[in-house]
This record gives sequence, structure tokens and C-alpha cells, in this order.
Amino acid sequence: MFIVGSLFSGLIAIACLVGGIYAIFTQREKRKQGVYTSGSIIGLEKRVLQPGSSGVYCPVVEFSDANGETHHFESAFGTLPASNKVGDTVKIFYNPDHPDEAEIESGISKYFAPGCLLIFAIGACFFSLMFLGLFFLYQH
Repeated sequence: MFIVGSLFSGLIAIACLVGGIYAIFTQREKRKQGVYTSGSIIGLEKRVLQPGSSGVYCPVVEFSDANGETHHFESAFGTLPASNKVGDTVKIFYNPDHPDEAEIESGISKYFAPGCLLIFAIGACFFSLMFLGLFFLYQH
């Protein structure tokens, strides 16, 4: 039973490690292709993730691309309390081919997904080694 737990945890660790590394390289490529500019917070949308929870406030940003066209987007990342207020200027990046997929330039937008995956990989590796140790401990 312990060996099954060890193998299962090991597979999860490998999958999370590969996913984390993939996310790091994807973010890096996305940033290489991106254009940086500034935008203005024009609103805060409350997003309730679970019924009964307080939810988070996601900034709605307006910016102009290199051609002078105005675009709006809602950030995929929110906070409670809101970390920005209407009227704030923020640095953003966007792909010129898909300006509506812009995002506020921040550590959370860069590192959240890769960081979580790498932390899960470390945790799963710990459990894999723990189960393997228990297997050898109870083998004798």
C-alpha cells in the first residue's frame, strides 16, 4: 500500500514539476512578445469565488495600444481589500495580436501559477519519500 502511495505521489510531483517549468517558460515567452504600457483603473469588479465568501476585487483597466486604439480588460487577479483604486495608473503588458488579453504587470501575474505548481511538486515529493520510507520501515 505504501509503495502505491509513493508512486502516486511521485507521479503527481513529476506532473507538477513539469507543469511549473512549462508555466515559467510560457510566461517568459509571453513577456518577450508583449508590449508594455500604462493604463488606468476605471473600475473594480467584485468576483465571488465561493457562495458565502467575501470575494475579491479585480481591477478593470483601460489602455491605448500602439495604434491609439482604446481597450478595456478585467484583471484575472483580485485582492481583498482592493489593492488599487479607481484612477490609479498601472503598468500593463499585452500581446499586440491579442490586446484584450492584457494583464497588469505584477509579481502575482508572473509567478502565481508557476509558484503554486512548484510548491505542490515539493509537497508531493515529500509525501512520495515519506511513503517510500514507511514501505521500507514496515518491510522488516
